[in-house]
Formats: sequence, structure tokens, C-alpha cells
Amino acid sequence: MKYLKLTLVLLFLYTFNPVINNVNAQDDTSYQSINFESNYPLYVNNSTNIYGYATSNQNSITISWTLEYSDIIYDSGQLNLYEESNNFQNPTYQWQIFLDFLSYPSSCTCYLTVTLDSSSPQKIIKPIFFTMENDILKPALIIDAFSNNIYSNKINLSGKVWSSVNHTPNLFWNIVQTNSMASSCKLDYSDIYSNAIEIKPSFENEFSFENKLDVSSYVDGYYSLYVWANASDNLNSLNSDLNCLFIQIDNNEPVSLIQYQTPLESSLSKDNLNLLEGFSPILFDGSISSDPFFGRSELNFVWVLSRFTPNLNDDQYHLDVIHVASGDDQSTYTINGLNSANYSLILTVTDECGLSNSSTVHFSVINMAPLAKLSIDEMEISNGDSLLLLPEQNIYLDASESSDTENDISSLNCIWKVNNVPFYEGCQRTFAWPESVDEGGFILSLEVSDNDNYISQISISIISESSRDGAYFSLTFLLLSIIFLSYALYKRYNTMDDIIPKW
Repeated sequence: MKYLKLTLVLLFLYTFNPVINNVNAQDDTSYQSINFESNYPLYVNNSTNIYGYATSNQNSITISWTLEYSDIIYDSGQLNLYEESNNFQNPTYQWQIFLDFLSYPSSCTCYLTVTLDSSSPQKIIKPIFFTMENDILKPALIIDAFSNNIYSNKINLSGKVWSSVNHTPNLFWNIVQTNSMASSCKLDYSDIYSNAIEIKPSFENEFSFENKLDVSSYVDGYYSLYVWANASDNLNSLNSDLNCLFIQIDNNEPVSLIQYQTPLESSLSKDNLNLLEGFSPILFDGSISSDPFFGRSELNFVWVLSRFTPNLNDDQYHLDVIHVASGDDQSTYTINGLNSANYSLILTVTDECGLSNSSTVHFSVINMAPLAKLSIDEMEISNGDSLLLLPEQNIYLDASESSDTENDISSLNCIWKVNNVPFYEGCQRTFAWPESVDEGGFILSLEVSDNDNYISQISISIISESSRDGAYFSLTFLLLSIIFLSYALYKRYNTMDDIIPKW
């Protein structure tokens, strides 16, 4: 009965009191957590028991633990716990660890680390101040785990700090550049303390703090970040164990660069690439972009292709986004099949810290007017030609050999005009003398247009038999008139020469 009451009380405390280092898995199918009975450090002068709870959906769990002081392991062990009743979906296990401080070498600010073993181990840490003679001990400091190890401008630092006396310890930090992760955290302590920077932390309660460390003045590279607490005016004494973390500082934005090869059917001006509509695919390459120190391995690429579109209310332009591509594997971008317009292609390169840089290529796609070709009854006709069309005669008009760039060829449209009046549509058709036109003749025009409303035209004269005969008669009459007039003039001047006396 005594143990039942104790269990109920402890379960009540576990349910309604937040505790330090309590860790919960997000997936209910693999739920587990572990915590201490109290979220305060221990102050002891004798051997003691440490209590806590673990919750898991497993019927048995394994808990391992170590007691350390200044990187020296004083003690360690393992607990195997079993659930027999199966009354709960996620049973709660009570555990206890006996620490025989009287057998340890000396007084200490020790750290008890308890781990719930699983495929994703969960760890909690409790500081323990042990002394039998009321010695002033080093402060205890626990730094919360960092979500990553690369930073720009600021480092978010949080954790918990305790003292064996009644006042809160002071916090300090230092940062030292290193060559690599393997060579980090190996600096001599005296060098670290001599250049200490004090932290003015914001405390959430009497021991939990958070702060932002300013690293904006540091060059990009690898660093060892040292953090410690001090409980006296002398920085070389009563310091907590050093917390050292390997970090990377990235204060410089990456450099965005675009390379491309100019196609044959293009021209390159100072600020603009001009492409003939129907151009071959162009590969824009941003893989040469890089971070000044960290290279290209963690870069993300965002390509934005936009078209300049005239505004409705003024003579300015705005950008309409046509396509966006992004990803760490999108270092290149290919364009093809664009209609005539002015375009902008922007590459934004972002590094692991979120710093970004952009570069832009402006280019124009220039439309080529179609080339009209006309054949009548399979005979090619040129602009300005004349054609005799007999009454009741049908001829076959064919403009299907008209050409344009590949992207426009399927959109070509043919309009046939008689004396500039549209008569027919379609690139192939049969044609006869229009009833609305007299026998004097007319002009037949072919207009070939593309989807950009560019037009190519061929015009020919259509004449009838009667108009041709009339033309022959007029030409003969004109010729005879010229001969008669020439003869008359000739005779006149010869006669005048005979009459005028010679002196």
C-alpha cells in the first residue's frame, strides 16, 4: 500500500509538472520519453538515489547511465525494465539509480547522463553538486543541442546554468578559427580564458537562459565555439567545464553567375541577347556559381523566366512570370520555343544559411516574317507577274510552300484578295474569274501571315483575252503614231532646208 501511494504521487507529479530534458517522440507508433523526477540539480553530501520515469510503447526498455566529472567517468550502469500488466497503451516505467558518492575520489560538480536506448536514443542530463565539507564547487552548465552547425551573423545560444552557492554564475564565450572539424576544440585553456567575451543572458527562470552571440565580424570558415560559466571574480578559477562545439560561420552571400553559348541564329549586344524566333534550345548554366568559402555543395538554385508585358494604363512594362524551377539539382536551365517578346531570366542562388545572390540575363526573341511562295497550276509565280485567265477557266492556287521559322510554320494563314478586297482564305484552292469583276482585269494578291501578325505578300495582274487584245491594239496604234510623227518631222525639216536660199 505504501508503494502504491508513492507511485500515484509520482505519477501525479509527472503528469502536471514540466521537467528538464523531457523528450517526446512525434510518431505515436514509436512513442517514448524519459525524464527525472525533479527538474532541479542535486546538492548532496552522501550517497543517494536518483529517481525518474520512462514511457514507451514497448513491453521492455533498457536505460543506461554514466556519472562524469571533467571528462572522467566516475560510475556507469544499465537498467532493464519490464512491463507485466499491459494495462496501458504506453506503459510508464519508474527507475532509480544508486550513486555511491562516498566511494568516489573527491568532491565534484558531476553530470549524470541517463539514456533511453532505442533506435533513436533519448538522453537527459542532471548536474549533481557533491561535497562533504561545504566546499564551493564549480558551476554547472548545460548547453541545449544546436539545430545545425552553420551560422550567419548570430548564433542562438540557450541552456541552463547552476551554482553551488546562492548567486547565478556569469557566462562567457570565445570563438577560435580552426582548419577542420577534426582539429576543433583542442585549444589550450589559457588561450581561451584570456580572450573571453561575457554573455549578458536573458533568463527564463533562475537557471534557464537564452542569448544571441554576435559573429557578424568573423570571416567565413570553421570555428570552435567555447562556452563556460564562472562563479567568482577570477576568470581562471571556479570555471565550469568547457562546452565546446564545432561550428561554421557563413557571413558572405554566394556569387550567382550564368554562362551560356550564343546560338548561330542570334546576336549579342552590350546588354541584351537577340534570338531569332525558332532558335535552337539554349542551355543557361549556373553551376559556376559558388559560395566564397564553402563552395557549391550546399547551394540551392531558383530560375525565374519572365516576359516583359506592356501596361494597359501607361507606356511602361511589367514582368509576367512564365516558369519557375528550383532545387539543389537545378544548376542549369534550358529555354526553347518562345514567341517573339522581350524576356528576363533570373538565377537566385541561396546557401545553407539562407544568404542569396541573383544574376539576370535579358534577351529578346525577334520574329521573322513568313516568306510567301505562290504557284499556279504547279508553276511558280513571282511578285509583279501577269497571268491570262480565260472565261470559265479554273486555275489551282497553291501557297503551301510558304515558309517561316519552325515554331510559326504550323500557324501560317493565307488570305487571297482581289483588288485588295479579301475573297478567300486557305493556302490551297481553285480559282475562277470573279463575277463581281469586269473583263478589264484585276490584281490578285496573296497575304501570308503568322501568329505574330507579320505579313508577306505577292501580287500579280490577271488579264482577260479581250483586255489583252485591247492592249495589243493600243500598243500597235501607239507604235504607228510614233512612226508617223517621226516621218512628218523628218519631212518638215528637209523641206525647210530646200526653200531657204543659200548665201
